[in-house]
Amino acid sequence: MDFIIELILELVWEGSIEASKSNKIPKYIRYPLIVIISLFFIAVIGLIFLSGALMLKDNIIAGIVIILIGLFMLVFTIVKFRKTYLIKTEQK
Repeated sequence: MDFIIELILELVWEGSIEASKSNKIPKYIRYPLIVIISLFFIAVIGLIFLSGALMLKDNIIAGIVIILIGLFMLVFTIVKFRKTYLIKTEQK
């Protein structure tokens, strides 16, 4: 049962990522998909920053490492988002 649920959610997630990149899908479907995907990544990175900030109370070094990991993820997510959605590449 766990495998079936994981398979269905993975198909929906990957399908929405591919649909948001396709120019054949209407804009009123693509833009909400891009927003949902972006909000998911923002939430995950926000939770990483939150856990790093909470970890600073107990262990300063571990908290700084977690915050740095969140910072690297944020930078690479912005770069990937710009490359995927904002910078138009030549299509054959």
